[in-house]
Amino acid sequence: MLGVLICLGGAAAIVIAGEILWRQKILRGEAQRKFVHIAGGIFAAFWPWLVSWQTIQLLGLLLLGGVLLNRYKKFSHFTGGVRRETYGDIFSALAIILCASTTTEPIFYALAILHLAVADGLAAVIGIRYKKRWAYKVFGQTKTVIGSMTFWLISLAILSGGVPFTEELIGFNDYVMLLVVLPPVLTAIENLSVYGSDNVTVPVTVLVVLGAAQSF
Repeated sequence: MLGVLICLGGAAAIVIAGEILWRQKILRGEAQRKFVHIAGGIFAAFWPWLVSWQTIQLLGLLLLGGVLLNRYKKFSHFTGGVRRETYGDIFSALAIILCASTTTEPIFYALAILHLAVADGLAAVIGIRYKKRWAYKVFGQTKTVIGSMTFWLISLAILSGGVPFTEELIGFNDYVMLLVVLPPVLTAIENLSVYGSDNVTVPVTVLVVLGAAQSF
């Protein structure tokens, strides 16, 4: 029960903090939205060490319900100020549910959700900051070279950080191969997944590849 309260309290605190930053005019638009996205995702990445997989699935459903309600009642501004059509908030909640349903390895789940939170989040922030340089369109949505490179490098950093924790699950040589191959593959998937769907396609791909590598 304590773990559930920590998860719910932490998630609520992040949304409230984002709302305070919006009202104080410290963060607005994409920056405020990504603050909630990144902080919330990092927190959610460590839920397997607090609660069961079934509980994470239920928490994901609660988040999904809250996101959908907020789209109609607008009790928080963490989805506002975005000048493009996106359903990333919905896909983020779905990603938590799907990832908790796909794996039983906490470290695999954490690596997947950290891609959703940090790699995708910072790529968007930096990409928007420099969107006038080397911008291009994918299915009508604007992408940037610097945003994609940010995603690639952070993906590499996240996977590299997982090496000490996956040594009993994946052989070292196989994991080194993943460090070379997986970041560019995920970057391509992130580019091709529009309207925020990368929030699902990227973490699910991470889990599928890590699970396949484990079985070798």
